Amino acid sequence: MQMQGQGGVCLGPRLGLVASLVPEQAKLGDIGTDHAYLPIFLWEHQQIIHAIAVDVHEGPYQSARAAIYARGLEKRIDVRFGDGLQPIKPGEVDTLTLAGMGGNTMLEIFEASPEVLSQVNTLILQPQGAEGKVRKTLLNSGWFLQEERLIAEEGRIYGVMVYARQNGNSLERLELLKDKWLRHLKMTHDMEFHELLEAFDRVFWEMGPLILEQPIPELERLIQEHIEPLQRAIREMKKSQKEEISQRIQQQEFTCSLLEEMKKCLFPSV
Repeated sequence: MQMQGQGGVCLGPRLGLVASLVPEQAKLGDIGTDHAYLPIFLWEHQQIIHAIAVDVHEGPYQSARAAIYARGLEKRIDVRFGDGLQPIKPGEVDTLTLAGMGGNTMLEIFEASPEVLSQVNTLILQPQGAEGKVRKTLLNSGWFLQEERLIAEEGRIYGVMVYARQNGNSLERLELLKDKWLRHLKMTHDMEFHELLEAFDRVFWEMGPLILEQPIPELERLIQEHIEPLQRAIREMKKSQKEEISQRIQQQEFTCSLLEEMKKCLFPSV
């Protein structure tokens, strides 16, 4: 399903979900804006009062400028060329959207401009990779995880996260959700607790604590997307005659069994 603005801008399901999570009357910074379709769409829907659209690549930057000038929105959406938050001054935006880039890149962008980030109240993020690192880093920095949603687009499942300065789920609250899962998994896996904790901690933060509270079809597909590459890796490693590989195989097999047990718990009829 696509979302269309009054001026004809269409957003796919992934960016449409990001748009739906932007607070009303936001002063938006859209980082990695590409064609600036997201801020244009949000302005057309009167959801934002101003936007700064930033891209570090010349081609997308010029495309964004062309799209905004063609609609006469240059006084509403300011297109800037530069890396991450560096073209933005502290206080110019209160909401950031970063979608379709690696999680490590997002964290590097935040780390490089702490004075801008300190004036931001809301983050809407759609990382592609290092999702667990993004979650733990932001939570350990005092952000609250407000919402997590899954969306399917072109055969893939994407996760979108919303972080807030003032309200939402703290790290301590989310650790309680992890403990609930651990109690269940301890009953089904005969192994040392510290080994179970280490393996499940990775799975829990990569999948998403609030996402694991939503037994929807997209979650089932997401779990399977985590299982299948592990299974392929195990098959390839088993072809090796090297003895040091055996421990790695055991770790991967155990992670697979955790994911299978989680899927069974969330989707008992499957």
